[in-house]
Amino acid sequence: MSKAQYLHIIRWAEEKPFRKKLLCRLNQFLPFLLAGSYLICLVLCFLVYPVFLVRLILRPAFCFLFVTVLRYILKFRRPYDVYGFVPICGYHPGKNRSFPSRHAASAAIIALEIFHLWSSLGIILIIFALLIGALRILCGNHFVKDVLAAYAIAFLLNIL
Repeated sequence: MSKAQYLHIIRWAEEKPFRKKLLCRLNQFLPFLLAGSYLICLVLCFLVYPVFLVRLILRPAFCFLFVTVLRYILKFRRPYDVYGFVPICGYHPGKNRSFPSRHAASAAIIALEIFHLWSSLGIILIIFALLIGALRILCGNHFVKDVLAAYAIAFLLNIL
């Protein structure tokens, strides 16, 4: 997205305080909701499908570590650092760790792994993962390419 597009979204959100508050709350709440679902699924997997527990732990952990190392190596700047604006929420200037989005990658790999065990819950979590990625873009924390790369990494790690 361009600077003008980000600024347009920020103006739209700030026109009504409810919009900005909703975006920020969802941006904070959805990752916690997904993480809570993941923890519950870990317990259920231990009780029902213990043979899959290692996969359910190792793939998301590896994805998180891989994305973290990649971000450290690449040091891509965030949209608000590139374009010089204050994002809707989650402002950490000079962080230079935008590509790929760790929130989006973690959410996607968790949702995809859970989909293999419980497809109905997995579909709900995939929707949450898509919303998390969209919110990271709308709030000005990531470029579209950051989120799409995160989804691609999660998908590739999931099928390996």
